[in-house]
Amino acid sequence: MKTGQPLSKSSGDKWLFTYSVITVLLVCTSLSSSWHYLKSGWDDIGMWVQHLWEQTLDWIGDDGFKLYVYGMNGWNIVLYWTVGLALLFLEMSTWPKWLNRYKIQPTVTVDRKRLTSLIALNLFNQFFVAVPFSIVGYYVLKFQGTSPPIRELPTLMRLVVSLAIFVVLQEIFAYYTHRMFHHRLLYKWTHKVHHEWQAPIALSAYYNHPLDHLIGNILPSTVGASLINAHFFTTWIWLTWATLRTLSDHSGYHVLTFPSPRRHDFHHLKFTECFGVWGPLDYLHGTEKLFQANLASLKAKKNSQ
Repeated sequence: MKTGQPLSKSSGDKWLFTYSVITVLLVCTSLSSSWHYLKSGWDDIGMWVQHLWEQTLDWIGDDGFKLYVYGMNGWNIVLYWTVGLALLFLEMSTWPKWLNRYKIQPTVTVDRKRLTSLIALNLFNQFFVAVPFSIVGYYVLKFQGTSPPIRELPTLMRLVVSLAIFVVLQEIFAYYTHRMFHHRLLYKWTHKVHHEWQAPIALSAYYNHPLDHLIGNILPSTVGASLINAHFFTTWIWLTWATLRTLSDHSGYHVLTFPSPRRHDFHHLKFTECFGVWGPLDYLHGTEKLFQANLASLKAKKNSQ
């Protein structure tokens, strides 16, 4: 080829192909190296968490019954009342003032006369519904004999997959049991109790008829752990999240963008929409049309200001 002569189309294609191959190889090498360091970092974190977990069990003990019954329920009770009472204080003191602009039903205030029955039913459901259920659940797991060793933590992949399964199963069981309790044959003597709080507050999350609390609240949150033989650590993380989520959903304040409590707050307001936790089954069954129209109206109002 003479100097200064332009490359032919075939030569140009060969150079482009060669350049592309080299680029792909360099990218793959870089990704491989990055993955190596990332995996090494995760392994180090995993070893540290494992060590911390073993130290914790050395301190509190690794007896399965005590962990599943005393530990899990004790943690849930402390978490629920700590966050719930803190939110109740904010609700009743109307402090700080900036929080009021996030209130979903701003014209509604808490009826203090109803707090006694609210607290009493919460405590009944925690001690006389949740605790017996956890005892039965523990012996079911023990009878199955397939529970993972408590001292050996699950891998990160297994943890993530387990939590993803929990989300799917919670949505399925929560949606259909919730709709079941809205049936006219059940609603009046069970789920109607929960809907006494048309503008919910955080502590109204467990304000349910005991049967409603067992089937509509506890079962959807725990069925996944039993079906996949989840590790105690995974179950503990999931139930911590589930408790905080239901407190947020009933808080009456739209501070967090995701997950938004507006969906469940709208259910308390209208009764006939938003039965699920996450929303896909409401979309599938057409039980969120009014809610979506309400969101669109709020967005349009906000944009016009």
